[in-house]
Amino acid sequence: MITYAILANPGHNRVYFEASKKLSLAELEIACRRFSVKCSDFALTDIEGVLYLTFNTEEPLSKEDLAWLSRLSFTYAIFELRKKGSEVVLIPIRKTASYYFNDDLSTILKYTGKTNELFTRLMINVAVLSSDYYNTRDINLLDPVAGKGTTLFESLIAGYNSYGIEINPNVVHEAAVYFKKYLENGKYKHTLKKERMRGEGKSFTANFYKFEFAKSKEDFKTDKTLKLCMVAGDSRYSNRFFKKKMFHVIVGDLPYGIQHRNVSSQNQSSTTRNPKELLSYCLQSWIESLKTGGVIVLAWNKFVLSREEMVEIFSRYNLDVLNDGPYTDFEHRVDQAINRDIIVAKK
Repeated sequence: MITYAILANPGHNRVYFEASKKLSLAELEIACRRFSVKCSDFALTDIEGVLYLTFNTEEPLSKEDLAWLSRLSFTYAIFELRKKGSEVVLIPIRKTASYYFNDDLSTILKYTGKTNELFTRLMINVAVLSSDYYNTRDINLLDPVAGKGTTLFESLIAGYNSYGIEINPNVVHEAAVYFKKYLENGKYKHTLKKERMRGEGKSFTANFYKFEFAKSKEDFKTDKTLKLCMVAGDSRYSNRFFKKKMFHVIVGDLPYGIQHRNVSSQNQSSTTRNPKELLSYCLQSWIESLKTGGVIVLAWNKFVLSREEMVEIFSRYNLDVLNDGPYTDFEHRVDQAINRDIIVAKK
């Protein structure tokens, strides 16, 4: 029996760190279902006053297992735990450095209402690990409610091609300007193409910011590139913006109200605090953009929509809602007005 112990990332704010203890166990269990060896006994364990996430295996984790363990949102350091009499010994295990960008890509840009970067990373990991594409290199991710791009930037850090839709053109422009400056400061070889799309009869307009980039000129010439596409447009037309069955995963943080709002389908000049309306006129379009075997992970505020209602909505579209074990352990309080949860559904 081998025991692994993970020192949790202290995070970027105290509120999320406290909530993340339970969330981290759920993310760990979902990841371990994909590992090459059987894992068991997931627990939060106090070792000399410091909290660790621990689990047991019959055999050592493989190189690929350790790579995924290194990428989990809470993983700060990995140890093998051994007991010598009454003493506990922690033997460090080298983390696998598999990220394309540094963490600062998603943390530099600050604004009110921003989703915690580590929670965003958790949602992306849960989506990929729950899909049929968890060992696929060229992942395409869509955030249909992208805001200023936290999910997109976390996706790029992981090395995934990233696509986002945001209805506010000023927000998209600001995110694009930020990312271009980040590439320039990091001396990444890159191109930016700006395009405009109009629907039949002027039913919609959308502005596209298409980035393609690589770490070096050599990588760029040999097509070792990543893509970021940000669309200023209405998310109900995602199946017009992108090809059908283009995305392996869809990850987004639905409107909470206050700082997170969406345009009402009945009145384009108003906003609604309830994500139910957004889903009613966008979800079908999102699903058409998703590959078979792909997964949608969305966060929402349970104070405005119950989990039972969310499950019913997704089931109505013939999606397989993962509603057992660790998938129901992500609920956590953000503040007095937001009790956040995530739903995971597979096509």
